Amino acid sequence: REWQHVKAYFAPKRDQTRQGQRFQLDECRTWMRLMFWSAREEGLDKFPLFWSWFLEFISFYIDIYQMTAPPYVKRDSAWSIKKDNIGKYLSDNRLMKDIIGVNPLPEDFPQSCE
Repeated sequence: REWQHVKAYFAPKRDQTRQGQRFQLDECRTWMRLMFWSAREEGLDKFPLFWSWFLEFISFYIDIYQMTAPPYVKRDSAWSIKKDNIGKYLSDNRLMKDIIGVNPLPEDFPQSCE
């Protein structure tokens, strides 16, 4: 699996200033929001037991990419509930401007960011 990570770090569509670097918090949060949105669109959030497991699963594995990301799982899973968030994402050329370049504040970590 590691070679896939390296391939992703050097992906041509990735910002050139970040190519070759490990994923940053904003990239991981963007990925989580998109993952939860797609799962929500498929109706997976309608199964509480599965949804709870899914949040834990994402929280465990996102730590591989960025150790500051797990506290944002609940917050980012709720992002796609509001259709305004999705509309803003699409109108902003598929960018999540509210989290680009944002790093956790000391008071946000390691506490949960619900």
